[in-house]
Amino acid sequence: MQLELPLATAPAAAPTGTLRYIQLGSEIVSYRFRRARRRSIGIMIDDDGLRVAAPNHAPIVEVETFIREKARWVLKKLSEWRAAPKPPMVNWSEGSTIALLGAPVTIALLPGRRGISLEHGQLGIGLAPRGEPAALRKRGIAWIKERARALLGERLALYAANLGVPTPSLVLSNARTQWGLCHQDGRVRLNWRLIHLPLHLVDYVVAHELAHLREMNHSARFWAVVGRLYPDYQQARIELRHCNHRLPIL
Repeated sequence: MQLELPLATAPAAAPTGTLRYIQLGSEIVSYRFRRARRRSIGIMIDDDGLRVAAPNHAPIVEVETFIREKARWVLKKLSEWRAAPKPPMVNWSEGSTIALLGAPVTIALLPGRRGISLEHGQLGIGLAPRGEPAALRKRGIAWIKERARALLGERLALYAANLGVPTPSLVLSNARTQWGLCHQDGRVRLNWRLIHLPLHLVDYVVAHELAHLREMNHSARFWAVVGRLYPDYQQARIELRHCNHRLPIL
């Protein structure tokens, strides 16, 4: 598993999985555990803190041994997650702004209309009579996710062609702790929140994950592949590190 820079935290949704506890060094750490149809044990930090997924056949002793082996990483990421600055909250109302591909977009509510459109820096959202704020937010996020899927699919195909590999299967990620992930079976997960960032940073993340198709590590050979795909990757890494906390809570 390759985890990118930690993202900002957000209000937690209903927690999923069984709550368990494990001692890592001198700290008692809680984590959410679930079983899934997967080949290996996976760990990540999301809105609920540490989350662990394991194959159905993996005994809990094996799972917790794996967590202890990753204890330094887990404690470091948990510390970063707790200390992350609180990101801006989006108020889905007339005149509020969000960023799409690094540019500010103003929300305009359109009573009596249907659908959502983006024109001239304005995100027009049709507002039905008695429209509930929660429903408005849900529709807006769904529209943004679909735009993200189209954009990320396009960039993935472009950089896959540059690398000389077939376009991998794209899975849209909702993670709060990683920009992207390349699985050993060739699937690529990309965070839909990338659509908030400028295109050159989106391209860096895409190039980074695709490079793992050649080198499933972060060795010098891996960074050489990234450099061939995206020559200015070092500057992009710096920019990405400084924009994490600006991702909005939608």
